[in-house]
Amino acid sequence: MPHKNQNAQAVEIQDDVSREDIVSAFRLAMVGHFRSHIPGTNINESTLLASDYLNHFHELVMLFEALVTEPEGFAKDLQAWRPLTYEEHFSQSGFRDKNLAIAAYRRAPSEVRVRFDEAVARLHGEALMLVTVVAGRLDKGETLEAACQDAVARLRGLIDEANAIATGELPEKPAQSAAAGKENGQAAVDAVFGANLGPFDP
Repeated sequence: MPHKNQNAQAVEIQDDVSREDIVSAFRLAMVGHFRSHIPGTNINESTLLASDYLNHFHELVMLFEALVTEPEGFAKDLQAWRPLTYEEHFSQSGFRDKNLAIAAYRRAPSEVRVRFDEAVARLHGEALMLVTVVAGRLDKGETLEAACQDAVARLRGLIDEANAIATGELPEKPAQSAAAGKENGQAAVDAVFGANLGPFDP
């Protein structure tokens, strides 16, 4: 009875393959799919992240540098600056492969995504604090050179860290701290992006 034997084999296969195995295989296939489309773009083939996102912060660095010599000319730009998530940035950008960048980010290895999102949350938190400090000095007519230089140095250090994660150059975290890092990183992300940011009011 060949038909009966085929059914029995199908049951055995279903018993041997768990749902977790199927999900894992699907995820690997999706990652492979995105990596096959990445050559020739600015998306890292290993991390599936595009460091072009960090231009969002490089622009703020340049703004702080410009404020030193022309505070009145860039005051409105400083007050208008707001944090953008990875997906928001690419949605609004002229990046050629922005749709692929967003899709690949959603399929990036989970440990990489966690570390990158942690770094971005730190960047946004620091950036918002520095914008508030410098804007306060600007409103009071105080000198901006020292505050802006400090802001530039602090942001560049955090940008370099995030860039190292996006390009796969940062060593992996110890296994025992991975779970705690994920929890703390998500809390930081929620704190930054869960806040209702209204009009700037230093």
